[in-house]
Amino acid sequence: MFVKGITAKKIGILLTIAILPFFLGYFFISFIFLSIIAFIMQFFRDPKRNIPTEAGVVVAPADGKILKGKIDFMKIVNSTDDPLMKHILKDGEKGILISTFMSPFDVHVQRAPVSGKIVKTQYYPGKFKIAMGDVSTENEKNLIVIDSEYGKIGVIQISGFVARRIVQYVNVGDTVKIGDRLGMIRFGSRVNLIIPYDKFKVMVFEGEKPTAGETIMAELVEEMNVT
Repeated sequence: MFVKGITAKKIGILLTIAILPFFLGYFFISFIFLSIIAFIMQFFRDPKRNIPTEAGVVVAPADGKILKGKIDFMKIVNSTDDPLMKHILKDGEKGILISTFMSPFDVHVQRAPVSGKIVKTQYYPGKFKIAMGDVSTENEKNLIVIDSEYGKIGVIQISGFVARRIVQYVNVGDTVKIGDRLGMIRFGSRVNLIIPYDKFKVMVFEGEKPTAGETIMAELVEEMNVT
């Protein structure tokens, strides 16, 4: 399965173009074309995911499974740490930021970490530095805020050195279910997840390789205390 706009017909046309040089004796050119098509196909893949059904969970909004892709840092934040945080956290409220780096070979479709209503989206232009480490204040990014039954949850799509386009599938006023597609970032990037500090217990660790829509990133504290 591929992302929106990538159809079997388009792939067939590309494959036809790539194979033509082979029949004309230009084997190396055909090999190069086929390699490029293979890379494009793996990048724009959008596999189905097994979305958790239990209540009180937050799932990974992004993949970090291949090569250096992983959850590479977590930290406590508040509404004054970054201009974006004021749209997610109330004054004096603390949040947990979990950041996932995606390699160019990871699936680049982002998914809703919780069910709720989209109450804020905002694009911020910026630089295109390599998305290793915390580049959230410098690089191009896109904010998506979901108002859930647990409070506001933020997803920040951050472009990287190779990524030059952030695509958003949802709009303010839309209702999403946990695991629904929010958008994608093309060719290597980072995704930050922000959740309320007092309501959730983090269930992942730095260095873990999450699967978008499947990996449980945090569980509601109240749900964990139910006997």
